[in-house]
Amino acid sequence: MRREQLVAAAAKLFEEGGTKAVTHRSVSEAAQVPLATVSYYFASIDQLVDVMFGEALTQWTDEWAALVPEAGTDLSAEEAADRFTAPMRALSPDRPSHFLNVYLAALGRPHLREAVHAMRDSCFGSQVAILAATGVADPVEVTRGASLLYSGALVAAADREIGLDGVLALLHGHVIELVRRALPQD
Repeated sequence: MRREQLVAAAAKLFEEGGTKAVTHRSVSEAAQVPLATVSYYFASIDQLVDVMFGEALTQWTDEWAALVPEAGTDLSAEEAADRFTAPMRALSPDRPSHFLNVYLAALGRPHLREAVHAMRDSCFGSQVAILAATGVADPVEVTRGASLLYSGALVAAADREIGLDGVLALLHGHVIELVRRALPQD
């Protein structure tokens, strides 16, 4: 219980100020536990941050896997776009670039790169399955395009003028258009 409390506190601190905001003292205060508790569960702040990143990567992999339609399911372009934008809809409107920040920070840790690539590959596979259920001719190629749109949307979400809702609407519409253009012509 305390370990999870510490990881959650570190995640919130990271979201607010990056890895520099995650210190023994700040984590103990955010988790409302004695300072020694942080050191008891984690030998170093780096270890705590690695655990936090690892849990985030696992969570995103699981989120995308849960969006994969059952075998034989046909999805409309709109339904595929709904699934494709679902993980982004779960982001905090106050800090919509949190996923991107965690992804880049974890990628910057050489010992986590393999885990980051595994997460990305797994999520890409889930995205291919979602778009394949629409009947597009080349779901891998469509997923590449949709993934580029998704990455750009994560960056654009930090733009306060557009806002997360505006970015989601644009992403949703562009994924629908991408799918429609890739559907076999009758």
